[in-house]
Amino acid sequence: MESSDSLIISLAMIVKNEENSIKRCIDSVKSLVDEIVIVDTGSTDKTMNILSEYSNIKVFNFEWCDDFSLARNYSIENTTGDYVLVLDADEYLIDGSRDELKKVMVQKKIGRIQINSHFIKDAEEYHSKSYVSRFFPRKVRYTGVIHEQLETQLPRMKMNFKVEHSGYYKTNKSERNIPLLLKEIKNNPTDSYYLFQLGKELRINKRYEESFYFLSNAYHLTPKNISFYKELIVELINSGKECKKEEVLQIIKQNEEILKNVSDFHFAKGLFYLDYSLKNPSIAGKYLSKIESSFLKCLQLKEKIHTEYILGTSSYLASYNLGVFYEVTGNLTKAVEYYFSSHAEGYQKASKRLEMLNRM
Repeated sequence: MESSDSLIISLAMIVKNEENSIKRCIDSVKSLVDEIVIVDTGSTDKTMNILSEYSNIKVFNFEWCDDFSLARNYSIENTTGDYVLVLDADEYLIDGSRDELKKVMVQKKIGRIQINSHFIKDAEEYHSKSYVSRFFPRKVRYTGVIHEQLETQLPRMKMNFKVEHSGYYKTNKSERNIPLLLKEIKNNPTDSYYLFQLGKELRINKRYEESFYFLSNAYHLTPKNISFYKELIVELINSGKECKKEEVLQIIKQNEEILKNVSDFHFAKGLFYLDYSLKNPSIAGKYLSKIESSFLKCLQLKEKIHTEYILGTSSYLASYNLGVFYEVTGNLTKAVEYYFSSHAEGYQKASKRLEMLNRM
């Protein structure tokens, strides 16, 4: 087996108008790589001036053609390393080492890095966590015009390599992403991955009926062992809640066992049952226990190995919603208990609710 000490690591990036973030990104990771290759796709701000301050960065230009994989592949082709690390300019390393990269290289695998994102929804800040394949042998290439994927059968492994992503904070990239996804689906109408991604973008853009349509199509085409299947179900429930789709009840039932360790699934269930009960008061009693048990299940998962896409669905967000449930159903003692638990974890909505209850 080849020694990892003799292997060269390249950083490959594509950028456009990143003057506010690119220095932070490069400085966070430059000590871990042997080569930095940056492809600019048409910057008109000070990005190129900032890059000129680094003597060891190789900069190339690429005429943007609405195809992320072509730009990514061009950046990889201009590297010389054995392995390539891909980052975006609005990301920066918060935890990771060259030794962690070496572990992947010696096993000849694809490395999946943890990306922490934060975003605003309904005037509230949320945090999410995902693992994305971003470290791979130089021979590997991307496919897809957007939400591009690595085209390889090499095995993948999670790395202890964490990146903070600020690109979705107070921004909405749907106007850019939706037309590209529609273009991809026109060419590949049964590609469940792009149907899923389009459904997500439409939900973010509050186009819920369209979102549910594409997510439903993805659901019927996606095998249960595909990596994005569980997140697809969560998106489908959340989208269906917004456009009052009764068939979500059956989707939940069909996936109880598969998603039993996903806190976002139980959280989305609880919100769906709550919303469904409010819209159908004649049968609300049937779902009261389901609302309560869904959020309690979230908290039970906190003490176990589980999957959590939106941080807080197994802790303070579930506690807060239990507080709301108990307050609405007249159990103020329990409401205060769960509001306080959420407040103790720093959730401001719970703190404000406690203050209001104390004034009553």
